[in-house]
Amino acid sequence: MTHLFTRIAISLVTTTTLALAIAITTNNLAHAAEFNFNWKGDSGYSAKGSFNYDTTTAPSLISETGLGATKNLQSLSISFFDPLSNLINSFTPVLSGISNYGYLRFNFDSTKEKIFGSFDVGKDDEFPGDSWLNNNLALIDEGFSDEVLAKEFGFNNRDAAGKKQILDLSNNSVQVSKVPEGSIIIGLLAVCSLGFTAYRNLDKATQE
Repeated sequence: MTHLFTRIAISLVTTTTLALAIAITTNNLAHAAEFNFNWKGDSGYSAKGSFNYDTTTAPSLISETGLGATKNLQSLSISFFDPLSNLINSFTPVLSGISNYGYLRFNFDSTKEKIFGSFDVGKDDEFPGDSWLNNNLALIDEGFSDEVLAKEFGFNNRDAAGKKQILDLSNNSVQVSKVPEGSIIIGLLAVCSLGFTAYRNLDKATQE
């Protein structure tokens, strides 16, 4: 009897979770846009990240600067890697519509699906390990024209003593790719399928 109740409970929870997840996600997908982006330096260092925003409120040109509540971005994250693809550090400059990065500069043309203008994404509180990717337009905009880079983009890092160092430079732009909407539902289906698998395994075990 105990096994029967357990089987019923797992079945109900799994089915309900799947139905709610798909319903909520499908509704949100109609109003959300998510993108991945990447950058590669001439010496092999790289950056990868993602961002999303609500399409019902965002204009065609999205621009974000500094700390505090963002105008359109809901989230923005970035990870940095060395030439051997080892993770150096990861940061989330924007979370739940709030920027925690004072030097944030982010501009995105949703029509062309391209990043343009000043760009400064990462973390810099002058602590060891802080890392950020910026371009000359951002340096000029932030009042650091005396620090203009030898090339358009630079990957910066704070060493163990907190001293700024430029690890890589490149004229390569930041490339953007849209995340397919269906991939989110596929992910939910994969997670929920684990519940169905558990249910089937338990059902089989109780019958043996």
